[in-house]
Amino acid sequence: MKNITIYIILFVISNLFAQDNILLKVGEEKISVDDFMLTYHKNRLETDTLPFTESLQEYLELYIKFKLKVVEAEQLGLDTLPSFVRELEGYKRQLVKPYLTDSKISDELLDEAYNRLKEEVSVSHILIQVENNDTIQALEKILAIKKKVDNGEDFVKLAQDFSDDPSVKDNNGNLGYFTALYMVYPFETAAYLTPVGGVSEPVKTRFGYHLVKVNDKRDSRGEVKVSHIMIRVDNNSESSVNSSRKKIYELYDSLKFHKGSNFSDLAKKYSDDKKSGSKGGELEWFGTNKMVKNFEEISYSLDSIGAFSQPFQTEFGWHIVKLLDRKSLPLFEEMKESLKKKIERDSRSQKTRDVVVNRLKNEWGMVENIKAKHLFYKIINEDFFSGADILEKINSNGHVMFVFNNCDNLSQRTVFQKDFAEYMTTYRNRLSKDINVRELVDQFYNTFKEKKILELETNSLEKKYDDFRLLIDEYHDGILLFNLSEEKVWNKAIQDSLGLAKFYEKNKNNYMWPDRVSMKIYSAKDEMIYKKLIRAIGKNGLSDNKLLEKLNKNSELNVSIESGIFSENDNNLIDDYIFSQEFSEISKGDIIRVKNTNQVLFVVDILPSSVKLLSEIKGIVISDYQILLEEEWVNDLRLKYEVNVNAELLSLVDDKYVSSKFDASAFNQKFNCNDFQSCFLTTGQLFGYSKDVFFGWNNSIFTTEVNPLTMGDDE
Repeated sequence: MKNITIYIILFVISNLFAQDNILLKVGEEKISVDDFMLTYHKNRLETDTLPFTESLQEYLELYIKFKLKVVEAEQLGLDTLPSFVRELEGYKRQLVKPYLTDSKISDELLDEAYNRLKEEVSVSHILIQVENNDTIQALEKILAIKKKVDNGEDFVKLAQDFSDDPSVKDNNGNLGYFTALYMVYPFETAAYLTPVGGVSEPVKTRFGYHLVKVNDKRDSRGEVKVSHIMIRVDNNSESSVNSSRKKIYELYDSLKFHKGSNFSDLAKKYSDDKKSGSKGGELEWFGTNKMVKNFEEISYSLDSIGAFSQPFQTEFGWHIVKLLDRKSLPLFEEMKESLKKKIERDSRSQKTRDVVVNRLKNEWGMVENIKAKHLFYKIINEDFFSGADILEKINSNGHVMFVFNNCDNLSQRTVFQKDFAEYMTTYRNRLSKDINVRELVDQFYNTFKEKKILELETNSLEKKYDDFRLLIDEYHDGILLFNLSEEKVWNKAIQDSLGLAKFYEKNKNNYMWPDRVSMKIYSAKDEMIYKKLIRAIGKNGLSDNKLLEKLNKNSELNVSIESGIFSENDNNLIDDYIFSQEFSEISKGDIIRVKNTNQVLFVVDILPSSVKLLSEIKGIVISDYQILLEEEWVNDLRLKYEVNVNAELLSLVDDKYVSSKFDASAFNQKFNCNDFQSCFLTTGQLFGYSKDVFFGWNNSIFTTEVNPLTMGDDE
């Protein structure tokens, strides 16, 4: 009996899963159990403590609401709008990157970059720029300079005489210290591989040819965290410079008197760097070559936590710097992800791309007809640069340049001379007619090949990888949902002023101000100033500006004033002296002395609990109104589109369910090009036997009529 029961369960499961695995249908859109469970596991939070069945049911409800909106957007044709297509393509270009990288090379580049970050290199260089695309002339010039260096001539003198780097007149070619990911990759590599005192062989970057002399290498200084007080010099007039200098030294004297303990307070009150000033002058962590040189060197020179510098000047103004902390290079695992992102944006990422392209050439069975390129050595001439149409010199599509044997898409399978001609024409305006034609064609041909192989792989990723397909679907649906929600909910809530006003009136008791006070907090520098402050506050009609003008005549630090409207828990001082007593006992105009300090509180006004005006909280009310509009919209969509859930199939899914994965390695198994006969037969069976169906074998291109494309070298 037990065996029969098990058999029946297995029979039910196999039949349910055989019916296309459809778990959910929203309108005409069908969602398989595989796709649903993949998205469920991807979006389920680790903090989700609900039992699996409840969690799954909760997610299903959210998923249905989501799909209802997407189906509505598709019915309205939003997925056909050019703006939508462009946006989705933009995201797709970002999403394909992990699939077009080689993990082994990427890991090697990560290790290399991290190891280089352990060391800082000081170098000087000589730059020879490439003029009129004449790389040979630039190379000959840099080689001649290298010979002079090898013969013992002074590197600095040679840099002054020959370097095309405009900064040489200021630094004699000395670039100072840097570490990995600061310079372009070829330059960085030359610096790290050349010993101290040595000069590299010529190294080519996008800027030209360089000779790199290594002056010194040192262990990484790590990073420092500092706070600073900055006093800006408004202009270069003598009075402005003197005023700024006087103020910074007055602050410095105050720090010395208090042994630096009031640094944060002074930064908040007086620093002209308002962004850091609001945080007590605190800056983000930084390392070598991240700040102006003077600021960086003084920051690193502070020898103990809490130490602060004497005033010094940079191009931004006067500074006092306090050392908050210092740290060495983080562990590899701590900076792995940020390092990976930097490498992706760096020129070294081309190394990964080259490996991927070579792998994909094999995977897609790419066969080239090298002779087809020779035609372009002739037709890329003065007429081409003058705007002539080189397509006229190609018969129809021209000859095949290369073919992808393992591609089942005829429009992408074969690439013709016409395709390459159109590609070169696109970039014609960026080219110089003085460049060597053969070199130009070869360079563009290699770039063109790379572009085509990556396009082919990119267009096939959704077939090869389920996770990529679902990721694209997520972005597709997400963009549609955003665009339609913007119209139906977000913008409507903002623009529907009448509906918003009605919603506010109906719910205004939910938007209440607590008891509040309008206050001024006066702070005096010392007890003597405090006594003067008390007398000044007691004088009716004395404005704050007049008070400050009177009491701060000898020092900007004597008195400061903070004004604001406060409710309970906004300010500890206000809580202690105002909200600690009955609110009815507080009166407008009260002057309250703060015990054991040089501070005075002044009650400007009493603001009892009241309904918030719509103008004061419009953003919050709009947000609440949007929630209502969305609920009403979803209810309408439920009436418009039928929703069916396969409850039996859902009940069979447990928290260990893993959807079937597509085997990417089997993607090209239907193609067989192990020998000429199998390649011919496979291509013919898939695409037909015709003079227009091509395949490659042994570095030659054939049709399924078995007519080899014989071409002379002059074509």
